[in-house]
Amino acid sequence: MADAFDSIRLRKFSQRAEGYLELGMPARAMNEIRRASELRLAFSAHLLYLEGSALFELKKYRDALYPLGQAVLMEPTEISYWLLIGMCQKRVGRCDLAIESLENALILQPNNTVTLYNLACYHALAKQTEKCLKYLSRCLFLDPNFRNFVNREPDFNLIRNKEEFHKIMEESERKLHQKEQEEAI
Repeated sequence: MADAFDSIRLRKFSQRAEGYLELGMPARAMNEIRRASELRLAFSAHLLYLEGSALFELKKYRDALYPLGQAVLMEPTEISYWLLIGMCQKRVGRCDLAIESLENALILQPNNTVTLYNLACYHALAKQTEKCLKYLSRCLFLDPNFRNFVNREPDFNLIRNKEEFHKIMEESERKLHQKEQEEAI
């Protein structure tokens, strides 16, 4: 009976933490997570992910890596865990580990445009132009709407003058216009 009760309490803490995160209140989310911890409830992968998300929002990227690592050990096929780990690794200056995390995500979902876009960003920052352009091209082929993000993304500043970058952007613009024309018909 205690296990069922604990499970219900854990779910309520998770729901409240998730709600606070959606409202942009990561400190309140952390309070819910701390309360669950104080009760010594067995954390789910999702609650660990929420803890990592709250810490990320609080700009405590290094601290976020531990609960996120625990979450991914519990549920290694959850792509959102890998993506957030990559985002934290980027912000602590470890593009190599950010790339590794996103490559794990890409194995799970080879055509996930968010993963492809972020891989392109991280490779650009790591000055791995060829790989950056490969992932960017694939992302824009799958969803030319990402082109709008590319134009504002400072991660691509080092490669904006490359001829191949311009070709990829021009091709995505053509594809976007073609898509718009097809939708207008």
